[in-house]
Amino acid sequence: MQFFGRLVNTFSGVTNLFSNPFRVKEVAVADYTSSDRVREEGQLILFQNTPGHTWDCVLVNPRNSQSGFRLFQLELEADALVNFHQYSSQLLPFYESSPQVLHTEVLQHLTDLIRNHPSWSVAHLAVELGIRECFHHSRIISSLEGTQWLA
Repeated sequence: MQFFGRLVNTFSGVTNLFSNPFRVKEVAVADYTSSDRVREEGQLILFQNTPGHTWDCVLVNPRNSQSGFRLFQLELEADALVNFHQYSSQLLPFYESSPQVLHTEVLQHLTDLIRNHPSWSVAHLAVELGIRECFHHSRIISSLEGTQWLA
């Protein structure tokens, strides 16, 4: 009986992994040619995906404009706009300063941090992410000015 319980828990966990609307996934930008661009901020684009009736946020890979990362796929426009705004205000210094950020696992960690800690500055996020190159970006440096990080 215990075996079946573990089997159900494992299946539930796997199903959750694939049904998570915030699971970062590598995508081809060409997959969105029939979708409407609703918002665009730097490399970040919010698409209204008409065939699937979803709102998809895609970070176009700055090193290869043919590929990108879908950061979320939501059904409600209001939720999509709020999350797009949150990501657009925080992601830029990370993907501009470090190629490490352009890996699915790292990007997943970063977007989870942004959603789970909306009041954190980009400096807070950089410290938690722990990628040193990010600390060279002017936006992260400016967010450190006037703070007492070492006190």
